[in-house]
Amino acid sequence: MYRIGVDVGGTNIAIGVVDDSYSIIGKRSIKTSQVPEIGQMIEAIASGVKELISETGISESDVACVGVGVPGTAELDTGKVMYANNLGFEDEPFLPRLKEALGEPLCEKTYFDNDANAAAIGEYVTGGYTEKNFMMVTLGTGIGGGIIIDGKLIRGVNYAAAEFGHMSINIDDKGCNCGRRGCFETYASAAALVEQAVDSMEKDVDKKSLLWKNCGKVSDLDGEKFFEAVKEKDELALKVLSQYEIYLAEGLTNLINILQPEVLVLSGGITRAAEYYLDDVRSMVLEKVYSRSSKKNTRIEVAHGIKDAGDVGIIGAALLGE
Repeated sequence: MYRIGVDVGGTNIAIGVVDDSYSIIGKRSIKTSQVPEIGQMIEAIASGVKELISETGISESDVACVGVGVPGTAELDTGKVMYANNLGFEDEPFLPRLKEALGEPLCEKTYFDNDANAAAIGEYVTGGYTEKNFMMVTLGTGIGGGIIIDGKLIRGVNYAAAEFGHMSINIDDKGCNCGRRGCFETYASAAALVEQAVDSMEKDVDKKSLLWKNCGKVSDLDGEKFFEAVKEKDELALKVLSQYEIYLAEGLTNLINILQPEVLVLSGGITRAAEYYLDDVRSMVLEKVYSRSSKKNTRIEVAHGIKDAGDVGIIGAALLGE
C-alpha cells in the first residue's frame, strides 16, 4: 500500500507518494503564493494528489491514507484550521472541504494535523529514536514544533501546543503577523535569515560581498545562495550568520529550559547547511541553559530519519493515518 503526504508550507505545498519503506516514489510542489485563498489551495491540493497518483501508476484503491500537515492550529475534532497566521486563515473548515474535493474513496481516509506535529511524527518513527522525551523544531518560513513526552505527541487542550515560533525573545522589537512582538520566528526562521541577509546587502554600498555576486539583486537571494557565500567565507555572510546563531540559540535555550527533553531535533531545508552553524549553536546553548552544570543535557541534532531534510513534512503527513 501507499500513502500520500501533503506538507503545506508558507512558501511551498509539497505532495508526495510514500511507499512502505518510507521512500517517496513521486513528488510535486505548488507555490503557496499562487493559491492564497483557501478554496484555491484545497482545489490545488486535491488536483495535485490525483495527478500524482496517476503519474506514479497506482490507483486510488492502493492509497491507505492521505495526510496533510498544515501550519497553525489544526483541530482534529472539527477539521478546522482555527488560526494560521502565515496563511491568513482563521476558523476555516479545511479538512471537510478537502475531503469533498477529493471525493470517494480518498475522502474516507484523509487526515490532517499541524505541519510541525506531522514532521515530528515522521522523524520520530523513521529515525529509530529510543528516547521517550523528544522535541522537534522546524525552521522554515516560520518556526514550528512538535513535542513527544513518554512516547506520546502533545497537542494541548485546543490542539495549539508547541507553537514555538510565537515565543517572544524580544518584546520591544520586531512585530509578528500573529500580533505579538519579538517572536522567535521573526528572528530565527529560515525566512528571517534571508531577510537579515537582504538587510545587510542593502547596507553594503560597495556591493563587494559574494551575496551580490551570487544573486545580482536582493530579491533573488535565498538560503542556498546565502550558504554558498558562507562556504566561501564571505565576510558579510559570516557576520549575518553569526548574529542568526545568537537568535537561534536564545530560542532553543528557552525551549530546553522548559522541558529538558533527551533530544531536540532541528528540521527544515536550512538544516542541509547545519555544518556551518550547528556546532556554534550547541556551544551557545550549553553556556546559556539553566542545566549547564548537569551531567546530562539535551542533545541537539539535525533530523536524520529521512534522507532529504525537506521531505520530513511529507513523510510525517503520510503517517497521520497510522
